[in-house]
This record gives sequence, structure tokens and C-alpha cells, in this order.
Amino acid sequence: MKHAMCPACGRRLIKGEAGSKVEVVCPKCGKTAIVTIGDDHLHIIDKPLNDKQPMEQTRQAI
Repeated sequence: MKHAMCPACGRRLIKGEAGSKVEVVCPKCGKTAIVTIGDDHLHIIDKPLNDKQPMEQTRQAI
């Protein structure tokens, strides 16, 4: 089991096993964090998983 802490305020967010990937909102500060747990690493980023781009940026003029 590995513990993930909020990158902004340091509060313990989750505890998990290898192979887990979750998006969690910190109940203390409200920041969103993406936690990926591997066999020998724990990776925490603060970018949301569902980051959508507007259609105008993906389509070019025909």
C-alpha cells in the first residue's frame, strides 16, 4: 500500500495498490490531483484527466 498526499497542502488523499490511476479532489484545499501508482513509483500531477480542447483548435481551414 502506498499513500498519496495533496501536492498543494500536504493532506493525505488516498491509499492504493500498484496499477491504480485515480482523479481525486482534496477535501481540504479543493485542488484536483491525478494519482498513478506503479510497482516502484507513485506519480502525482495536478492536471485534470478530462481536459477537453475546443473543436476550433483541432480543425484546420479546409
